[in-house]
Amino acid sequence: MISANALRTYPSKIMLAGEYGVVVEGSALTVPFQKFSTRVRHVGEAFTGRATPPGREPDVEMSRKVLQDIYAYLEGLPPNAFHAAPDLELFNTRQREYWFDSDIPVGYGLGSSGTVSAAVYDLFFPAAGKIPLVKRKEDLALIESFFHGKSSGVDALTCHTGVPLHFENGQTIRTVELDLTGLPGGYRFFLLDSGEKFDTGPLVRHFLEQMKDPGYESVIREEYLPLNDRLIEALLGRSDADIGLLVRLVSDFQFNHFRKMIPDHMTDAWIEGQVSNDYYLKLNGSGGGFMLGVAHHTVMGTLEERWGKDLVWIS
Repeated sequence: MISANALRTYPSKIMLAGEYGVVVEGSALTVPFQKFSTRVRHVGEAFTGRATPPGREPDVEMSRKVLQDIYAYLEGLPPNAFHAAPDLELFNTRQREYWFDSDIPVGYGLGSSGTVSAAVYDLFFPAAGKIPLVKRKEDLALIESFFHGKSSGVDALTCHTGVPLHFENGQTIRTVELDLTGLPGGYRFFLLDSGEKFDTGPLVRHFLEQMKDPGYESVIREEYLPLNDRLIEALLGRSDADIGLLVRLVSDFQFNHFRKMIPDHMTDAWIEGQVSNDYYLKLNGSGGGFMLGVAHHTVMGTLEERWGKDLVWIS
């Protein structure tokens, strides 16, 4: 738990590999993304100071509503549901003291709900941060399930720790070092704004419904999960496999098996990348919002001219 005098800022997150695989205990690789974040503020800050100018009243009220609803949700869970139990009395008495100052676009796959879950964990769970990462992830998954109905906890843990994380087959979580500006092969990752928000909950439910089909489940477990593992190993420098080629394979798989998660108007750009080999697109999170792409550094200027402000390079 953090003190009232040490309120934190929680970065957004990017999932380099593992979309939907993490829901079925597959591996994932995530990184914090500092360009967007959620900052916890005292309500008294809402209307004074350079960083919080007048006119933020709706944000404060929305934060209060979210905290009130999360409190009611936690109150309805069994007392032993968490490894680090919440202090519900503290939550009830102090929830109106805080609000969330966030510039993370909602429905864009950047972990907006993950940052709020991480903040709640720090504010009202006295043992937050003092337990192993695996147990912390389980706690955060339960908190974030308030937003989506079912959460892996991956986003929230990445936002909570603020460091790159390797989730290995649902069993082990390791902090890793990762320099995305110096990847083997000269590749660079970018985000491409689709301009369309997607709701995570229905997409996850759709995926889980599809997993009831033995044929679909077999393809996911026998093809998709191993492919994600290969991409993760390459990104971590543990194999010499070509990162661009592996992202292309992931891109192709997602286009064929996760079509519902891709905005219809993005399919032409998706296919064009695969045909031209200038870039490859994949999901970043559940779908919609920002697409994650990879390209060779020599075509950065070309892509910037094409997409302009819709393109964000990851560094």
